[in-house]
Amino acid sequence: MTADQFTDFWNSVYPGTLPIPHDFKYDYSDRWFRIHSLPGSKRYPENDEEWQILLGRQNEIISDLLRDSSRILFVTGEFTSENHIELHPLEKVHSITNLSFTLLDPMDLHELNPEEYETGQYYLPRFSEQNWEPGKFDEILKDIADDNLRAFIVSTDKVLVVAPYDGGMDFILEDTKTRDAYKAKYSDWLSSREDGL
Repeated sequence: MTADQFTDFWNSVYPGTLPIPHDFKYDYSDRWFRIHSLPGSKRYPENDEEWQILLGRQNEIISDLLRDSSRILFVTGEFTSENHIELHPLEKVHSITNLSFTLLDPMDLHELNPEEYETGQYYLPRFSEQNWEPGKFDEILKDIADDNLRAFIVSTDKVLVVAPYDGGMDFILEDTKTRDAYKAKYSDWLSSREDGL
């Protein structure tokens, strides 16, 4: 997939949001839900047993959602301000060094959302085409869980976005009915908060 093909794909399937994970829950709230990676909504694992729970939950639900559609795009990027990378420089994230990335056009965040971003703030997105296999991306999932990396997975075959973060995973599914079915299936992993966060 070329950069232009990715842009066309994203704009046709997800026209209501930018490829930045923290926006998804607001832009597609009717199709969004969240699981927590650890019991009791604990945010960070502290031992091997908790890491096994976190990775077990994340691999299980991603595999369940993808089913037989294993082709994914792994999307990440860097925030910059006046040519200075402010957050999560990708060159320091060892879990993704073996992935081959296609760079996308820089996004002028102030122009796209002047209420949230200041003049001179940009996002430099990129993606890598991959095949999902349980366990294959554990080191990447660990880096995300430790807040060393911001990234998400998008299926090329299904209307499905998976956005892990330090504490859990956000999902954007095809429609509200599908979302509700998976929320019910994984109800034990949901937040007890009314807003689902």
